[in-house]
Amino acid sequence: GLPASASWQDLKDHMRSCGGTVTFAQVFRDHNGILGVVDYATEDDMKTAMRKLDDTEFKNPFDRSYIRLKADNAKRDGSRSRSRSRSRSRSPKRDRKRSPSSSRSRSRS
Repeated sequence: GLPASASWQDLKDHMRSCGGTVTFAQVFRDHNGILGVVDYATEDDMKTAMRKLDDTEFKNPFDRSYIRLKADNAKRDGSRSRSRSRSRSRSPKRDRKRSPSSSRSRSRS
């Protein structure tokens, strides 16, 4: 999952690495572990992130893991959709949402 040391800044940096405009990022814990939610400026940005960043390595200075993205199609504020990303740990030897339309994606561990 997302590492316990993950910050919203780490998540925002990772999720904008595909070139999309991230307008919001949040990291929090729930019963499934560490989650992240990211909003994108456009739905196209979200879709690009979903395509390019699903199952990629999330790294910060303290830890790393692989994330899985999941779209959340709920509209927010009339123009935003949400996507979620779930992360999972993977062995280091294999190198490999709220991500929305002003969209949101969540990262789950």
